[in-house]
Amino acid sequence: MPIEGESDGKKFELPGSRPHYAPSLLFTINHIRMDLEPDLQKKSIQCEQRLDITILQDTDTVELDAAELQIKSVSAAGRLDFRAIGDKLVIKLGRVFKEGSRIKIDISYSAKPRKGFYFVAPDKHYPHKRLEAWTQGESTEAKYWFPCLDHPQVKFTSEISVTVPSGFAAISNGRLVKLDQKNKKQIYHWSETNPHTAYLTSVVVGNYSQTKQGELLQYYVPAERAQDAARSFENTPEMIKFFEAYFGTKYPYEKYAQVVVQDFVYGGMENASCTTLTMDTLHDKKAHLDFTSDHLVSHELAHQWFGDLVTCRDWQHIWLNEGFATYCESLYWESSRGKDEFQYYIMQMADDYFEEAGARYTRPIVTKVYKHPDDLFDRHTYEKGGCVLHMLRHHVGDNYFKRSLRTYLQRFANGTAETDDLRKVFELETGKSLQQFFDQWVFREGHPVLKVEFSADAKVAKIKIEQTQAGEPFDFFIEIKLVFEKGEKAHSFRISGKESLFQIPIERQVEWFSIDPQFKILKVISVKAPKEMLIQQLENGQTVVERVEAARALKDNSSEAAIDALQYAILHDKFWGVSAEAAKALGAIKTQYAYESLKKCLRIKHPKARRAVIRALGEFKKDESLELLRPVLQGDESYFVRSEAATAIGKTKSSQAVAILKRASETTTFQNIVAQGAIAGLKEFGGDKEIAGFLVEKSRLGNHHRVREAATLALGKFVDSNMVVSDHLKTLLTDQWFRVRINTCRAYADAEAGKSIADLTWVSEHDLDHRVRRVAEECINLIKDAIRKPKEVAQMREEIDKFKSKNLELWQKMDRLERELR
Repeated sequence: MPIEGESDGKKFELPGSRPHYAPSLLFTINHIRMDLEPDLQKKSIQCEQRLDITILQDTDTVELDAAELQIKSVSAAGRLDFRAIGDKLVIKLGRVFKEGSRIKIDISYSAKPRKGFYFVAPDKHYPHKRLEAWTQGESTEAKYWFPCLDHPQVKFTSEISVTVPSGFAAISNGRLVKLDQKNKKQIYHWSETNPHTAYLTSVVVGNYSQTKQGELLQYYVPAERAQDAARSFENTPEMIKFFEAYFGTKYPYEKYAQVVVQDFVYGGMENASCTTLTMDTLHDKKAHLDFTSDHLVSHELAHQWFGDLVTCRDWQHIWLNEGFATYCESLYWESSRGKDEFQYYIMQMADDYFEEAGARYTRPIVTKVYKHPDDLFDRHTYEKGGCVLHMLRHHVGDNYFKRSLRTYLQRFANGTAETDDLRKVFELETGKSLQQFFDQWVFREGHPVLKVEFSADAKVAKIKIEQTQAGEPFDFFIEIKLVFEKGEKAHSFRISGKESLFQIPIERQVEWFSIDPQFKILKVISVKAPKEMLIQQLENGQTVVERVEAARALKDNSSEAAIDALQYAILHDKFWGVSAEAAKALGAIKTQYAYESLKKCLRIKHPKARRAVIRALGEFKKDESLELLRPVLQGDESYFVRSEAATAIGKTKSSQAVAILKRASETTTFQNIVAQGAIAGLKEFGGDKEIAGFLVEKSRLGNHHRVREAATLALGKFVDSNMVVSDHLKTLLTDQWFRVRINTCRAYADAEAGKSIADLTWVSEHDLDHRVRRVAEECINLIKDAIRKPKEVAQMREEIDKFKSKNLELWQKMDRLERELR
């Protein structure tokens, strides 16, 4: 949470942020018809559009959102005067139309869109790319390819006809009404009878292999990736059945198409009835060992209800779309994978939010103060929003939660909703007063940070819980479970002050205890308890939450007993997530005994746990790890394990590592994940001119975009006194791929490069992508903070880390001596 004196780099509201409100409307759009012809070679569009509008207030003027469109004519039973002013198309109707009047306006226009409508074509750098075009409207890019009211509160039905060369397909919203042939061209006629917003309007053009599954499901992928498509989308039918049952609401559209495209700017986009997905989600059999498309597919599918059927009325309420879709991922995960996977999924969602809250900023989930709507698409909206829904589910109970979702979807179907609408539905269905819940978790920033201390005598167990976060304390109930040699007892206590002390009468010795064993509350927790209790909890915890929390608490204990318990958990816990957390804890302990324990776990079967072991070994930065990890990099069955091994090899900083990593960076795998790991390993050799030159080449056009992104970020470690790197990064600030531009900004911030501030300022003011603008502005603030921070502080931190490491070794020796004397 921001505190007094904190820098702008820790604030969500950057300079220029202001309150945003849903616009007042003089009219609304009922229906849009478009006859569209994209030119894939010239990267342009021609369109004849008809708008059916209803006047809401007496007016003689219609103002539409239209950016960079070349308007040829506007008419409505006669030509109308119009002017393009900035991103607006102002149309004079010729007379005052009364409230309730309906008008049909025809607009003829062309465009070479820089946003909204994207073209992909082969070029000298990527000669094997396919001709393709696709739209992306969220948040406010629809206006770059058709005149509209580009705001989520306006929903309309649509008819879209797309003329494409013979052999190409055109996919859009709704059902395919007919397919015509004319002059060696094909005309696809699509009709969507469910109202949808401008940003959910979609057109995709390309040469695809189409697969149908029943009457509803359609998949469009490149012909050569058809087998991978089956692997990636195989669970879609099961997901639809699950969501229909859970929401108590049938899938709302006439079809569900999933279209995979090149160079997509997100993982996926939930356009009404036709989701667009990144090519990177298609994966081979080996990647399927520890990668699944289910998270992405279930997220975008859930949006067809939450976001499409019911849309947030204004961007400040975007969590009603994204928080729900994120939580629905976990709901499907619970149904398909079981409780252990579900609970760890929720914990990882919370960790993602905590990372942003700690490293970037905190903000209320619902806030109207921002610079651009894209600012709101962060981990507060997605992951914290999902966690809040998880809390709400526990707060009201499963049955009431499902019933409330059904009522919400039915009441606001084909319309829009705000956060208070959701609250009122839940209050109606449950009888509970929920204003305090929403005020605290949705409209307030931050989360509880709990410091827990345990002590006990023969008759009383004492548990002290302190809220250490800045600001007012949170108010919530929390479950505390005490476990005895035989039996256990759960207690629920209200936490409302900065400090709470609970005294629980006991008749037997407490073996161990746990706080919030089901993870019903979003909080950061640190536990001070005897290591024997934490070890018991790690070994005997009934829930994944209990065992993970114990592993995390033991990272601060370097005793051999704690290390032995963590090693045992890695090798024998029934759930891979606990093994991974135990490995992470050993990586944090950093004693020789911990290192030797990790070495014994290298062959653990589950690839995700094995990755965690290798990552932890890398934290020790030992030369001897090279020979341990080389065979893993060269022969492990998992791409992701090999990638982790490459990064860990780099951390050894061995002279032999460079050649190994250069070879690994040339490998081609799913998402080039091994090459990415190798480049992350080379990043450890900051300052080496030869490696810097190698990374410069890897960051150039012609390489896979994932490789370019990794190399660009790594170059931040090579900026100092290297003008070649600095000059090259400057060219990458205007690169054609937005993630390269983002990583260039981050590389400058990593280098604390004060000379880059002027260039980053230009990016923050001129880049076409508002996501890039925001990152540039945040990086400027980070660099300014670093310049103000004395170098002595960094040196002092390094010395403290060394001192801690020596102390850990000493504590380990003392613990071993105590055990030998017993």
